[in-house]
Amino acid sequence: MDTELLSPHVAWVLIAAFLVAVMQAGFTCLESGFVRAKNSIHVAVKNLMDFCISSLLFTLFGFGIMFGPSYGGIIGLPTLATYENLSPHDISFFIFQIMFCGTAATIISGAVSERMRFVGYIFVTVVIAGLIYPIVGHWVWNGAHIGQANGWLGKLGFVDFAGSTVVHGVGGWIALSAILVIGPRIGRFGEHGHRIEGHNLPMAVLGVFLLLFGFFGFNGGSTLAINNHVPLIIANTALAGALGGLGGISFSWLVNKHPTVEGIVNGTVSGLVASCAGAHLIGSIDAMIIGFIAGVLALWGMMGLEKWEIDDVIGAVPAHLFAGAWGTVAVALFVAPDQLPTGNTWSQLGVQLLGVGVIGLFSMPSSYLIFRLADKFIPFRVTPEAERLGLNIAEHNASSSLLDLISQMDFQARTGKFDRNVEVEPETEASEIATFYNAVLHKVRTETHRRQEAMNQLTKLASTDALTGLPNRRSFFDNVHRALSASQRNLRQGAILFMDLDGFKAVNDRMGHEAGDALLKMVAHRLSDVVRDNDLPARLGGDEFALLVNELESLEGLKILANRLIETLCDRFELPQGNADIGASIGIAVFGGTKAMKEQPEEVIHRADEAMYKAKLAGKGTWRLNEAPVA
Repeated sequence: MDTELLSPHVAWVLIAAFLVAVMQAGFTCLESGFVRAKNSIHVAVKNLMDFCISSLLFTLFGFGIMFGPSYGGIIGLPTLATYENLSPHDISFFIFQIMFCGTAATIISGAVSERMRFVGYIFVTVVIAGLIYPIVGHWVWNGAHIGQANGWLGKLGFVDFAGSTVVHGVGGWIALSAILVIGPRIGRFGEHGHRIEGHNLPMAVLGVFLLLFGFFGFNGGSTLAINNHVPLIIANTALAGALGGLGGISFSWLVNKHPTVEGIVNGTVSGLVASCAGAHLIGSIDAMIIGFIAGVLALWGMMGLEKWEIDDVIGAVPAHLFAGAWGTVAVALFVAPDQLPTGNTWSQLGVQLLGVGVIGLFSMPSSYLIFRLADKFIPFRVTPEAERLGLNIAEHNASSSLLDLISQMDFQARTGKFDRNVEVEPETEASEIATFYNAVLHKVRTETHRRQEAMNQLTKLASTDALTGLPNRRSFFDNVHRALSASQRNLRQGAILFMDLDGFKAVNDRMGHEAGDALLKMVAHRLSDVVRDNDLPARLGGDEFALLVNELESLEGLKILANRLIETLCDRFELPQGNADIGASIGIAVFGGTKAMKEQPEEVIHRADEAMYKAKLAGKGTWRLNEAPVA
């Protein structure tokens, strides 16, 4: 085994590749923090999966397409990268380029979060890592690592040192295509649309710090050697990122009247992206201006996408596509002409604009058409039910104690069923939240029960006679109304018995009001004992009572009931103040039946009242019948 020490250049490229790999962790934190908790696992798994797939495809044929022998400066030969026989320098270059390919692929993940199927995302990764990115990379970088420009854009003098357009622009274009195919999240736009906040913004900010760290390798490692340009490149990268953050938060502060998390997060990322194209040629002032403008441009782009109802969850398109295009064009505007491949600012500007435009015209339409066609066979978007449930569970059957708790709380919120506590495993991150939530539920249920009891009491008071406990006049009229409606539907007969006590006034005057009240209570009790369960006795006021017979079996039975009521009320009443002898006069009104005319409750009760007065005139202690009028 050859134990020769690695050269410093190879070691630096490997370290830079490791730093670029850290960007995957940065993107994972950034995107997971900006989505809702129910989708965070799905986002993380996508980021790991796109790295795995892009590494495989880039090894199988992507590296050959990008850096193999060039055919007309357009494409290389798609051959397997058998690196085991290569020199350490070439292997380190291969590793570095694998990390670049993974970065281009993972840019898309955040933009399409929360509604794209896992299998659809795999297809998108295959398209960018296996086709579009290697071809675009060939146009610009083929042969550049050995000092020989073979790609057609490279021959024209197109400058994109570390991939503002080749990596970030391509990722941004393809992300835009995927967004347009799958559409916005449920509830994001429309009449009741609203902003959807991420569940862990501190994690998103941590992701930016990891990206900053990774960009030092992304840009610094693009020298492919540890030379005197590396410190300048890293300094420009850091400064552009910092000013991008200031530009983004300044713009968001100006527009929203307060500093936003998205402002500084996407502004910083945009500044880093914009620095990639010319980090080896610019100076400190240039880096600050380029970074600041990139931050403003990214936030302006986010507003534009929102206006057009294009749902980019993390702002990937503005931060990578818009900022990347600006950084690429800025090379011609900020670098001295004698350092430009064309030797002239305006001709270089033309080449830079051409490169940005051509790469966009290739990446966007081709990916959009491929995705639109594939979507017909492999639907890219999850179902509305899966989107509402969350892709952690819907796509991976993966959850956590916190997500389980949120799901239970969401179910209660949607169904309004708060009759049971939420369940959560003890000693988990969600156990304390669940404990407090259940305490709130208990308080709410207790208060709801108390209010319901109060409402029931109020309802009872409003519909019940306070002295006798029988239904009052209002309640009786409501029940008569329902009985009339039922009789019209089933063509059955019913009846109202209107009762007036005979001799009550004499008892009340002779023994006093307390005796009169006691007598009325006893009358109510006797009425309740006589009537059937489905009939309704009521006190209408004073010494007037009524009985609703819902279903009349026969007139003979009704007459027997009337006689029994009179007999019951004529029995002596034993009161604390003495014995009382009263009677009752009853008027009966029959309603309903096959030939009866339609009546209102007031009309039926009026007929019963008239019949009661006829009974009074007949000598009291008797009843009179008023049959239903025929239509």
